[in-house]
Amino acid sequence: MDLKDIKKIAILGAGTMGSGLAQIHAQAGYQVTMYSRSKGTLDKAVALIKSSLQTEVDEGLQDGDQVPAILERITTTTSVEEGAKEADIAVETIVENVAEKKKLCSQLDELCPPHTIIASNTSFLNIFEVAEISRSDKLISAHWYMPPQLIPLVEVVKGPKTSDETVSLIVEMLKKMGKKPAVMKKYIPGFVINRFQVALQREVYYLIDNGYMDPAEIDEAARWGLALRMLVLGILQRMDFGGLDITVRNLKNPDTHPVPDDFTPTRVFELFDKGYLGVKAGKGWFDYSAKSQAEWNRDRDRGLIKLLKALNLR
Repeated sequence: MDLKDIKKIAILGAGTMGSGLAQIHAQAGYQVTMYSRSKGTLDKAVALIKSSLQTEVDEGLQDGDQVPAILERITTTTSVEEGAKEADIAVETIVENVAEKKKLCSQLDELCPPHTIIASNTSFLNIFEVAEISRSDKLISAHWYMPPQLIPLVEVVKGPKTSDETVSLIVEMLKKMGKKPAVMKKYIPGFVINRFQVALQREVYYLIDNGYMDPAEIDEAARWGLALRMLVLGILQRMDFGGLDITVRNLKNPDTHPVPDDFTPTRVFELFDKGYLGVKAGKGWFDYSAKSQAEWNRDRDRGLIKLLKALNLR
């Protein structure tokens, strides 16, 4: 299969990532079928797509006259069979549950045409061990970041039996869509960015639980001290600018104490137990009850768009 042969994309899952994945593929000109077991989830996803497209129109990233055509390229279904039908690429983005992903991958293997590539958006699971399918040469992990319609990075992970042709085709397609694929030579749990985030978040939990800083103060410090420089220099180049002698000295500093190995976060679990799951629930570390999820998403997207414009990425 060549890039020109890709016509239809199946998005399996319409939750946190599904709507954005459906949107970005439809904007790239592909026919998209978005699947969920729940019609309510599909309706919410379509509403978020419409809101996101309107934000892009307002910010000058999308021609408003093209929005109806983009939406027409997206169909929804509660049938896996309908989603898999004639799909050239099937993107699974359902819940991070081994049994559920195993079942879905088996269904896709049975229902999709022989040429179909199955791409998993899992963030931590080893899909190459989870999926029991006959087309292991066409199984790949393509991990997008939220919101996928705006964030350029997509981590592409090759499995032990994934063909070079499959990797090359996915990378070529992503570049055509304006994304920046980062190819991993082999699987590791969490890939790249999630591993960074887990390590960073462990430090954050420790600071909060032990009363060193409040959540709002931590975010301010991260925005203006860490993220701003990281946008320009990344991680390793920032070390080069600071000097590796300083890096080594910090590593050898006996007063730099890492979070204890036996540390277990408490505050984040308290929020979880109360149902404070973040923006989608109206409350997390912060209170989001003043606006709808679509409105908060719009505010986030406007901020991201300003940054992308400043970096000449949009």
